[in-house]
Amino acid sequence: MKTKISLLSIVAVLFVTAGCGNADMEKRIANLERRINQLETTGVVRPAQQPTATTQAEPTVSSGASFKWEQTLYNFGTIKQGEVVDYTFKFTNNGTGDLQIESTSASCGCTVPNHTREPIPPGGSGEVVIRYDSKGKSGQQSPVITVVANTSPRQTRLSLRGLVQVASED
Repeated sequence: MKTKISLLSIVAVLFVTAGCGNADMEKRIANLERRINQLETTGVVRPAQQPTATTQAEPTVSSGASFKWEQTLYNFGTIKQGEVVDYTFKFTNNGTGDLQIESTSASCGCTVPNHTREPIPPGGSGEVVIRYDSKGKSGQQSPVITVVANTSPRQTRLSLRGLVQVASED
């Protein structure tokens, strides 16, 4: 129990300090999330493994609901500070039971996620709609959206990437 509380505390601190632009921090957060999921499911934490881009894009395997994402990373390119980016991450339930998204959250206040609310039957599809507001942002940005659902693993991470340019004052 102490380990679980410690891990949750670390994740909370990392989310607060990560903001919207540190890829190394995102990898560490993903690793901590994986370890928390292991602890919740089995009570045992296995040694750390580095997540890869291909493992996040592959469908999860479970006896019930399972995500199959069209993609888990969207690169919005270069935008001007103050622009808003809207993007829809689409998925299919390729499992054997209904898929229910419990929550979606973002690594910073600049990104607002909304998700399909009703259960998605096997073979059905749903989406997570993201709105990223670049007001007050500059440079490389990489907000992360965490999706919690009745899948294994319970958490899936979706990522936005892009460059926000500050308008020149002429």
